[in-house]
Amino acid sequence: MAAYFQALAIGGQTYDFAHLEPFTFTISSQLAKRDLRVHVTFSNHCFTRSYDAATHPAAEPIILDGARRHRTFCPIRYRLSKKLPAIFLGLSHPKAKVWETSAERNWCFSMTIDDPSGPYHVFFELRRAGQDRRQWQELNLVVESAYHEADGGGPSLKGAMAFALLCGKIYMRQPTATKR
Repeated sequence: MAAYFQALAIGGQTYDFAHLEPFTFTISSQLAKRDLRVHVTFSNHCFTRSYDAATHPAAEPIILDGARRHRTFCPIRYRLSKKLPAIFLGLSHPKAKVWETSAERNWCFSMTIDDPSGPYHVFFELRRAGQDRRQWQELNLVVESAYHEADGGGPSLKGAMAFALLCGKIYMRQPTATKR
């Protein structure tokens, strides 16, 4: 089976992305009165940053995202991406909260990290799985981006909701808007 992301060779070093292979975890939903299987996939925004032709290293490959936009490999995002599977498994804790973004189509989980110090923001979209996938999952979660907030200007967020409640609401097709 082919890897979800192919390894990259940059500056004589090979970067492997086995830690970003899709996976499924289960979360207990009181609202749905059942365990829900959440299938997780990642975008390359978890290990790339915006492309700038003036600063992109000439020897490095230009990486295309899902919309075929140019991106640049980011060693800090790559290193931090190794924590992403554990972060999402940790969201199964009943008190884990996520924040609705101002775009009102995706969600954010933020935490403070030590290296580099400051906030680390993880953005994801969560949807009910299509009928063709319900035999192995109820929900589909796509990690759209994850980055360290280097120079202030954090994300524009609305209200918070327990992740387990969010999963139940999406599965039950209930509104997910948070209090304003």
